[in-house]
Amino acid sequence: MPTDTETEPAQRAARPWLLPALLGGLVVLVGMVALVLLTRPTPTPRAVIAEAPAAASATEATGVMHGGLNPTGPTVELLGLPEARTRFDAGTALFIDVRAGDAYTKGHIPGALTITTNELETQLKNVPAGAVIVAYGSTERPESGQRGAQIFMELGYPKVIALEGGFEAWRAAGHPVEP
Repeated sequence: MPTDTETEPAQRAARPWLLPALLGGLVVLVGMVALVLLTRPTPTPRAVIAEAPAAASATEATGVMHGGLNPTGPTVELLGLPEARTRFDAGTALFIDVRAGDAYTKGHIPGALTITTNELETQLKNVPAGAVIVAYGSTERPESGQRGAQIFMELGYPKVIALEGGFEAWRAAGHPVEP
């Protein structure tokens, strides 16, 4: 009769399916968690920003690229740099940086919030009535600011505009930038 130490290598060799089965189970579990998180209803913001006068004309959301505009989403107005600077100087706009990665830490519009902050929801609740949310992205993804604006509109914020040209255009125009 074989001892425990003699059968152990044979038992290990007889289970080559164990690692792929465990990895497959883990993949299925992660997929199920992602499905639950993506299909739950989106909460509506408690504080709604009052509508402010528009400074730019509305544009149609056309053409879809990966990560681009939602063709069935709300139409987003584009805000030109002169109007954006006027709103910035008057304090009538809340700028939100929707760029990916560490772009925000490398430079952003002074006072702008980043979508990656844990306090974004709290800070959005404190936006004064009449203020406008101005979403901005980068020139690498020209529609990112517009898509960010669509998302805020879909969350229930009534007045959201996208900065035309994104952060790089703001910087190139010589407007203030924080590191």
